[in-house]
Amino acid sequence: MSEHTKKPHISAHSHGSALYITHRHTTYVIPKKIIKKYAVDTTQKKKSKVTISIQDLFDKLDEKYTKAGALLKGLRLREGLSQVAFAKKINITQANLSAMENGRRSIGKIIAKRIQKIFGTNYRYFLE
Repeated sequence: MSEHTKKPHISAHSHGSALYITHRHTTYVIPKKIIKKYAVDTTQKKKSKVTISIQDLFDKLDEKYTKAGALLKGLRLREGLSQVAFAKKINITQANLSAMENGRRSIGKIIAKRIQKIFGTNYRYFLE
């Protein structure tokens, strides 16, 4: 079977306040507060099967969060840290971290390099 006609394997598991979805060798961390808005009721029997694409499911996610902010929040959730603990590690206030995660403040090169040093990520991911 051709690689393009195979259906990709999608796996998901939940941990703490996040849902981890793996699709095509990439794992996405999605906060449960966000994913609850997209829940589909499958208990009701319908004549046709309910299907929804990933694009439709998360279409408005990038309107609320910037890419850098979503990556920052994903890293924090992956590490299992609260905003206060994460902010303390990178030497900023919790309010600034919240603003960065929600796209109201850019992360900046200095803070991105702190994140790289502490967590071993590429600082360029956090620059927009």
